[in-house]
This record gives sequence, C-alpha cells and structure tokens, in this order.
Amino acid sequence: MTKLFATDLDGTLLETGGTISSENIAALHRAQAADIDVVFVTGRPPRWMSDIPEMTGHSGLALCANGALLLDLSDHSIVSAEILSADAGLEMALRLSQIDPDMSFAVELALPHNDFIIDATYRPRWEAKTPAVTMTIQEMFNTGKVVKLLARPSKAVTHDADSFLVEAEKLARGVVDITHSDINDLMIEMSLLGVNKGTGLAKLAQERGFTAADVAAVGDMPNDIPMLKWAGRGAAVANAHPWVMEVADEFLPSNDDHGVAVFIDRIISGL
Repeated sequence: MTKLFATDLDGTLLETGGTISSENIAALHRAQAADIDVVFVTGRPPRWMSDIPEMTGHSGLALCANGALLLDLSDHSIVSAEILSADAGLEMALRLSQIDPDMSFAVELALPHNDFIIDATYRPRWEAKTPAVTMTIQEMFNTGKVVKLLARPSKAVTHDADSFLVEAEKLARGVVDITHSDINDLMIEMSLLGVNKGTGLAKLAQERGFTAADVAAVGDMPNDIPMLKWAGRGAAVANAHPWVMEVADEFLPSNDDHGVAVFIDRIISGL
C-alpha cells in the first residue's frame, strides 16, 4: 500500500506551459485525504519554488536540486542540504575541460533566495529579473554552500544533451553524481557523490518510517531515474525520455493529459 507519493514537477505534474491542471490539483488533494503523504522531488532550486504552494495547493516538503536540498514550502525554509565539496567540484570542472576547454559553470547554493552564481561566460537557461552574481568557480566553492554544479559547453561543442551526459558520466565516476533534466538544453547537473533524487527520497522515506515498498514515484527525465528505480512503484508519463521509459514499472498519459492524476487514482483504488 502506498504511503508516500513523490512527483517530479516540470514535464510531469506541471503542464508544458508550466501551469497545473485542475485534475492534477484535485488528485493531490485526494491523495492527502487518503492519508498518502505527498512530496515534490525536483531539479528546481528554491528560487523557482515560491509559486508552487499556491499553484498546487500543497505546502508540505519538496526535495529540490535533484535531492540535495529539502525545502519546507510552508515558509520557504531549508530543512537540510547536502553540500558539494570544493575538492570534488573543482576536480570535476577540471575533468570537464577535457570535453571543452571553454566549458562554463554555475552553482546553486543552500540558500532560500539569491541562490545562483555564474561565471563570466555562463548562459542561464532562463532570464531573471535580477542578474545573477558572477564569480570564478573557485570563489563559488569558497561559499561553502554549493548543492549543485551546472556545466554548459561552448557553442563549438556538437553534442546533444544525451551524448554530452554520457561522455561527462565517464569523467564523473567516483567524483560527483551527474544527470540532466532537459533534452532540449545542453547542460549537465552535478551534486555530491551519492546524492540524487533516489537517495534524497529514500532518506526522507526512512525518516518517516517508510520503506521503498511504501513509495510511489513519477517522472519524465533522466534525473528522475534514481527515484523511479528506488521506489516500490515507479511510473513514467507518456512524454518521458526513453531512458525513463526503460526503468518505469508502469506508464501514464502525458503531463498535458493529467498523467499524475491517473496514477494517484490507480493507487487510491488499489489498481
């Protein structure tokens, strides 16, 4: 019997335009009414979470930064964080220069706001109202608060998102955990070795007295794979990356067709 329901946000619970359907909102409420705990597990940093409680009607906990940071949505406070050491982060940056000597970097910090720092050449995925602070990568790690390292190659690199990740994974072994969360964005995301959505979810479940058999999870991108493999019940929405489809136990309609609501109703009905 499912006691904890974990869902990714972008591409999974949220529709393609970043909104959430009334069907998915209602399903989250049904899950909670059935005494099923709900937790969001996302690659997003805290600064991208401020609108989520109002959008979804859920103000509990969220695992952010691919499981490296536990955020209390009720007051936007950080409950815990897994810090990426300077030694590991700088070593990985050095190794990535083998792929592209002009690789650019950014970091996300264990701060509820102002949690993003970039180097002088990094191109953010989204434009922000307030420009990000710029530092050298050494200065970034001197903060002692890095939970995620982001790397983006120069335009000279011809990789797509998947092939870039595959090549970078070879360099990351024994140094950091590595993934990507957007097939259309040439960027990789790195965290403390042994920290990912799966380990973050497992730790939270254990703290609540749950085992993997008590947990259901749903996602769409490679960064969701560890939690889908760990959960007793892992589902992929129809728009999921092929790698996610390979590890999923069951399959759902797309994020635009309320796949999360379908999954919750299957769970509640005992299917």
